Amino acid sequence: MAVRELVRLLEVPAAVRPALRKRLRAMAEEGALVRVRGRYSTPGSLSIYQGVFRGHAQGYGFVAPGRVEGEEKSPDIMIKKTRTRGAMDGDLVSARVEKVHPDGRREGSVLDVVERAHETLVGRLCVEGRSAWVEPQQERIPHLVVLGAGSREGARRGEWVEVEITRYPARNEPARGRILRSFGYPEDPAAEGRMVLAKHGIREDFPKKVLEEEKRLSPPGEDDPFPEGVEDLRDLCAFTIDPFDARDRDDAVSIEKIGNGCRLGVHIADVGHYVKEGGAIDKEARDRGTSVYLPDRAVPMLPPRLTGEVCSLREGAVRRTLSIFIDFDRYGNRTGMRLTFARIRSRASLTYRGAAAVLEGTEIPEKDEAECARALEAPLRELSALADKLHAERMRRGSLDFDLPEAQVLLDGEGMPTGVARAPRTSAHRLIEECMLAANRAVAEYLAEAGGASVFRVHEPPAEENLEGLRAILSKLGLKAPRLEALKRPGGFQEVFDAVRGSDVERYVNFAALRSMKLARYEAAPALHFGLGFERYTHFTSPIRRYADLCVHRRLGRLMRDKRKPQAKPLAALCRDISERDRVAEAASREMVDFMKALFMRDKVGERFRGHVSGVANFGVFVELEDIYVEGMVPLEFMTDDYYAFIPEEHAVLGRRTGRRFRLGDPVTVRVEGVDLASRRVTFQLMAGGTREVVGDAAESRRAANLAGTRRPRKEKSPAPRRRKRGNASPRRGRRR
Repeated sequence: MAVRELVRLLEVPAAVRPALRKRLRAMAEEGALVRVRGRYSTPGSLSIYQGVFRGHAQGYGFVAPGRVEGEEKSPDIMIKKTRTRGAMDGDLVSARVEKVHPDGRREGSVLDVVERAHETLVGRLCVEGRSAWVEPQQERIPHLVVLGAGSREGARRGEWVEVEITRYPARNEPARGRILRSFGYPEDPAAEGRMVLAKHGIREDFPKKVLEEEKRLSPPGEDDPFPEGVEDLRDLCAFTIDPFDARDRDDAVSIEKIGNGCRLGVHIADVGHYVKEGGAIDKEARDRGTSVYLPDRAVPMLPPRLTGEVCSLREGAVRRTLSIFIDFDRYGNRTGMRLTFARIRSRASLTYRGAAAVLEGTEIPEKDEAECARALEAPLRELSALADKLHAERMRRGSLDFDLPEAQVLLDGEGMPTGVARAPRTSAHRLIEECMLAANRAVAEYLAEAGGASVFRVHEPPAEENLEGLRAILSKLGLKAPRLEALKRPGGFQEVFDAVRGSDVERYVNFAALRSMKLARYEAAPALHFGLGFERYTHFTSPIRRYADLCVHRRLGRLMRDKRKPQAKPLAALCRDISERDRVAEAASREMVDFMKALFMRDKVGERFRGHVSGVANFGVFVELEDIYVEGMVPLEFMTDDYYAFIPEEHAVLGRRTGRRFRLGDPVTVRVEGVDLASRRVTFQLMAGGTREVVGDAAESRRAANLAGTRRPRKEKSPAPRRRKRGNASPRRGRRR
């Protein structure tokens, strides 16, 4: 029904009609109604669903229906290329189910694009004669954007550009647009960085209103009077430990002996005092959600003077903090905690390398910090001893511990990659990690006991089908598979990791377990964090770079002052938004790292490297190199010694004739065949590796491979011309040549 029909049938007075329209729009956003071309319907009445369209490079896509509270999630609707109605990846659409297969798969068509996800796109400018168009960089958007005359704005052929969409694609009609700005040519790291940020909707510059508001902020002076409720902790021995190139310092630690135990102090920059809710800085920070870290730059959530000066816990400077003191007995058990607003003066700004050198008794690499680092040896060792106890207790309670390497891109002075190494993880890293985990956990329990909504970090247990898949893998390896109920608890996973530690299948099992887990997210109510084994957990220690932490600080401030409880519904929406921004920031960072890796490998074509299988798909085997942590792919069509079948439940490919198998974690030797910087892909040729030691005899292996299918997806053949039935021939209009 159209709104005017509802107005007539319900006899709605003119004064109330705007409220009716607003309510209908809200119900459509909630999924209780579906809007199709200006009309409204209940979702089930016409098999119409509203959801997000997820496109594919080949033009087709899927619609994931929005979940209605109290109902089970509906399966996705497959949309063929000819039935997308110009929908692009990320658009909110209304779709109708037109066919349901016996196995439950659904097909349908897009009826209406309710809300567009993209006003602009990023891609490469192509020019041929007088025609010009932009090929989007996003693989999931196969639509070209045609440019009109005079809409190139000086951009040159082959450059990365941002194009504004002036007309969206329709049936047999391409999208049209005009270029807003150009970033430069591919292969230039600076141009690639600007392009990646624009592609993910990440702004580098701050609006003028934000910078004007920032100018009015200043840190406290040495002789400024203390407001009520703010403690003087300037004489406390607190200090920071950060990377040597840290741009901001938002956390400091301290430790004091009390009786037979100790008191850990974690002091976090009081960002909430400066960033007032609803102000220009706050609105910008909420839109950004988090700071973004690329190999060659950082895009902060808050303006630079606020993060680098006003809030930064610089050595010798007086700064405001929200501090938590946690008391532990001699065994590392928590016996009490206290929160307070304070002013501290950091005694030193240590680096991870300097602090680790003190703890490990080696030479301090940074000569400038040698004196102050040695002066803090006693508190560093006390903190390290406490961290060891906290780690042991965390492991005992089921926290997961599998150390997979994290890559770090090394750059020269011009921003070009010179290497890809394993990110350092020293004793100082582990010390700070345990202190921050303890603070976050204590704050989460305090918030949960206080009641009311807040921002919690939630990590759900893996789905049962994923756990069954993991149990099947363990059984095939001849390992004892824990019961399903045991694997639903973090301790069950840790038993698996401990059983394979140091064995030749350790990497395989760790990767398989990691792939079975869900992504962590923010929620307004406390729940289990499966990976850490904590019943309640939150983010409290980084308000300079995460909006979630800033929200937690504000909630703590209200509890410490007037005990008011916030409304859960707006906070739940906020949690969804910042979870999404968190994923976007991670995707941008990962894409830029992948580009840097590909750029580093460009001059290594033809060289051989050792590595291990890091992923398996029906089109190829992914390999991560051991020494330089670069991942590439061996297409199955390159593996010509056999016909390889993909066996998803084993994360492996298996030769149909020889029984040769490549599975997750297997060691291999590869040769670099090619590098495509535009797609960030490195292609390998397999030289050695794999195993024939599969469970069962060779005949059984061949049968398994034959049942799994062919070695690669078959290309779709063009439909054969139909034969004309006799007696039904139509007159020919001339033969085409």
